[in-house]
Amino acid sequence: MRSSDEIIVPGHPRWLEFASRLNRARFCFGTTEQARSALAGMADVNVEGSLHALARLGGTCDCQIELDVVHSPAGVGA
Repeated sequence: MRSSDEIIVPGHPRWLEFASRLNRARFCFGTTEQARSALAGMADVNVEGSLHALARLGGTCDCQIELDVVHSPAGVGA
């Protein structure tokens, strides 16, 4: 896997970096635009692949990623 193919999900070494970036978002507009922006701001990340993986974990919008994935047992401290 090339470094530009990194998929950010709980357990990834950069998961807490992503969670911290997303935590700065204050509102959910029913989209993943804030998560997309957080991922795009991280070097060598596959943004679309990460969003797809997060959606499979229940994160289909910014607030669901924050509440259902970041704060899930798998996401906390991952």
